[in-house]
Amino acid sequence: MVNTGLTNTYVDALAVLGTNLFAGTDGGVFLSTNNGTSWTAVNSGLTNTSVLSLAVSPAPAGNLFAGTNGDGVFLSTNNGTSWTAVNTGLTNTYVLALAVSGTNLFAGTGGGVFLSTNNGTSWTAVNTGLTNTYVEVFAVSGTNLFAGTYHGGVWRRPLSEMITSVRLLPGELPAAFMLEQNYPNPFNPATTISFSLPFKSFVSLKVFDALGKEMSILVADELPAGTYARQWNAAALPSGVYFYRLQAESFTETKKLILLR
Repeated sequence: MVNTGLTNTYVDALAVLGTNLFAGTDGGVFLSTNNGTSWTAVNSGLTNTSVLSLAVSPAPAGNLFAGTNGDGVFLSTNNGTSWTAVNTGLTNTYVLALAVSGTNLFAGTGGGVFLSTNNGTSWTAVNTGLTNTYVEVFAVSGTNLFAGTYHGGVWRRPLSEMITSVRLLPGELPAAFMLEQNYPNPFNPATTISFSLPFKSFVSLKVFDALGKEMSILVADELPAGTYARQWNAAALPSGVYFYRLQAESFTETKKLILLR
């Protein structure tokens, strides 16, 4: 047992950052610099010390994130010496799970999955297809994110469906709603669909066959203003003409795409 200095032994999460080991407990975050031989509390700025999850972004950033029981996500850029809440857009602050994939951070909450592409500065819900939104654990494997839910089993979603949004430079927000022609077109078996939002909107992006049957839901979330891209993979479908439709606020537009084997 390696608990010297660990004044709260209800440990929900562990994370490694370089040579530092962090423990998330019901009494805050503790740091060990000697493989658990001794521990020191590192909670300055952490207004909720019931820590349910921890995650570390890859080098060179090396940021440490803590998910709490009711106060959302906190970020430390200095090995836990100080913490700052990073919750804009995080509509459920009961954060049971955190996962990192490249520069993308996922939070599993009592209200579904949220994605941040900017170290927690802002969050967007990415719950399309997730009918059980009580997310308790994550795993990133290959090109997929897996979410374990409370009495709802395991769910899988391709990372490309959630993290292909295009970042904009300051002052470059779109002036109007826009739906681009997919590229490539014709395609086999995958194609990319881009669209723009001039302001925060609930977005529906769906694909239909030539008879109007719904084939895929690519987006069904509220998104901030910006330009986005979503990939549609039609590997299991026959060649033919399909249609994709974007709905956002009062804007609706439909375009044709061709799957050609």
